[in-house]
Amino acid sequence: MRILLISPNTEMLPDPVFPLGLAFLSGALKHSSHQHEILDLCFTEDYGEALDRSVAEFAPEIIGLSLRNVDNVAYPNTHSYVPFYRKVVAHLRQITSVPIVLGGSGFSLMPWLMLENLQADYGIVGEAEVTLVHFLDQMERGQVPDQLAGVISASSNRVSQLIAPKGFPSQDFLVPWRDKLANEEYLRFGGMGNVQTKRGCGFSCIYCTYPLIEGREVRLRPPKQVGEEIQQLSDQGVDTFFIVDNVFNFPPHHAKSICREIVQRNLEVSWSCYLHPQFVTESLLLLMKEAGCTGVEFGTDAGSDRLLKLLGKSFHTEEVRRASELCHKVGLSFCHSLVFGGPGESRETIRDTVALMGEVSPTAVIAMVGIRLFPGTRLAEFASSEDLIITDETMLKPTFYLTESVRPVVLDLLYEHAEENNNWILPGSNVNIDRRLQEKLRRFGLKGPLWEHMQIRRK
Repeated sequence: MRILLISPNTEMLPDPVFPLGLAFLSGALKHSSHQHEILDLCFTEDYGEALDRSVAEFAPEIIGLSLRNVDNVAYPNTHSYVPFYRKVVAHLRQITSVPIVLGGSGFSLMPWLMLENLQADYGIVGEAEVTLVHFLDQMERGQVPDQLAGVISASSNRVSQLIAPKGFPSQDFLVPWRDKLANEEYLRFGGMGNVQTKRGCGFSCIYCTYPLIEGREVRLRPPKQVGEEIQQLSDQGVDTFFIVDNVFNFPPHHAKSICREIVQRNLEVSWSCYLHPQFVTESLLLLMKEAGCTGVEFGTDAGSDRLLKLLGKSFHTEEVRRASELCHKVGLSFCHSLVFGGPGESRETIRDTVALMGEVSPTAVIAMVGIRLFPGTRLAEFASSEDLIITDETMLKPTFYLTESVRPVVLDLLYEHAEENNNWILPGSNVNIDRRLQEKLRRFGLKGPLWEHMQIRRK
């Protein structure tokens, strides 16, 4: 069958993100009997014209939309992507009668709600590299594919038989194929590519969606396979990338193996990643630097041990201090991401968090106000018990947990602090980051996450 895969993600802040999920699907389809093309709407000025052209030229027998995000998860300047997704599906309905199937991480968080709201025909929940090929096989034979595990249908009320993934698919299915995507544009406008070395998350943050999307079992890609992928990226001119794992340094031995692969191949690349403070060691940071790492991000969330426990974090503030000190010692840029307004937040805990950031002196601080609620998370259950949510349907729109004790003051407090400390970024308020600044920095040829260039921005 001929399937047209569409990425309708057009978000440009803080950077346009390469659709890695579609690249994995492209790699799986490459080794199947089905033909596919990819339409990426990120850099298109007229999405309707792009859809018309792709459908006319390729004549697909089925169309798939990969929905990476539901919204920008930023408060108070929230922006839902669902209305645009709905426009894309509606336009497709006008120009073709072929079935439309939804997938991607954003879809998998609220599959039945998204399927109904966008008026699509099918959806694939969770990882789709293997399922999509089986789905197309059945469609080609004229069979109804909604009996496949993870597949839901608009014509059926059956609950999805999603099976938590156990291990990875075969190597052929797991290697992303980027040839049909705009690698150069993402490098030019977004400053980097991306790589995934593992899937799954065994941690217990109360708001996190990684376990819902990828499962709780951590599944590791072979380091040699990852090294080959990075080698191919480098050969194609993509010399800067972000490792999108929920945390790169767990388990530590796998992170070190990836670094050794890069070093042994003599690859001249620059990259950054998320790190867990609990598993940071000086030897690991030195090896990461040797392999080209230029900066790391910590999902620190708070500077109060009591608050960290309430958020489900598995580390303490002392480990945040130690990890920060090690970054300073080895000369590695680092950023702390924070969330304000979660359960137990008070003026006192806000002061504790601000004080800790002043103490550890990171390159940048990314401060989010409120925590986006998603169905299936422990925070959503907690909010429901407080009568903050009536049904899952309310979470289709950007819905945030922001405790009443600090709601009236938290934004003003952070605005005031950011004015005096311009290494603080408030994405939900466009403080120290906006589209104009992003474009200016990229025009200078700066690559990697924008927070790494805060010193240049300040000058």
